[in-house]
Amino acid sequence: MDDRGIEIIGPIAGITFVVLDVLAGFLYPQAPPSDSPPAVLLSWVHGHRVAIQAGMILGLFASAIFLWFAGHLKNCLTDSVAGLRSLAPMVFGAGVAFALANAIGTVPNALLAFMDSQRQGLSDPTVLRLLADLNTVLFSLDTVISVIFMLALGLALLRGDLHAPRWLGWLCLLVAVVNVVATWLAVTFSTYHGKGWNALGFGSFISFLVIVLILSIALLRRPEPRVTPAP
Repeated sequence: MDDRGIEIIGPIAGITFVVLDVLAGFLYPQAPPSDSPPAVLLSWVHGHRVAIQAGMILGLFASAIFLWFAGHLKNCLTDSVAGLRSLAPMVFGAGVAFALANAIGTVPNALLAFMDSQRQGLSDPTVLRLLADLNTVLFSLDTVISVIFMLALGLALLRGDLHAPRWLGWLCLLVAVVNVVATWLAVTFSTYHGKGWNALGFGSFISFLVIVLILSIALLRRPEPRVTPAP
């Protein structure tokens, strides 16, 4: 495979990440409020255990694939003639951190499904509430890291470093601001069940995926090869 063929894998990895992460997030119904009675939470886990397990597996693979996409963005920014090469490590570092945070975010639901499938089942209400609350709080780990990723990526797009629409850069900056608010909500609200939380929580999640998808398509359709500047 030549360099161009390897280069195409980067945008494809971005598209694949979006597909897998959407499936991981919507294979099963939304969990009940984290402050629900343990019996309600247990009923949700037991009734959708297989779908939850499948979603967590897809989420792990999505996180791993995002690492390749982050590496591709770093190469694009490093080799860009236009650019702010200082943004390359910011985008790459935040991308790697986001992939790790996204993988860690699968742990609470995966443990709920794993323990429910065991012979003794999931009977301790304290453990059940702990994992349900942890699922909400760990969302803030995703959102706070995505703030740095979106900020650095937005600045790069506004400079035209990635041959993508510049309005996408402004969208990145807007999503970064939304994720600041979503981070605060995730660690201060005792439940994510509500219109305000859903609008911000799901809005930040979907917006992040939309940006990655649009950028991946733009990079995939880029006609000219990258040009490495002379030392």
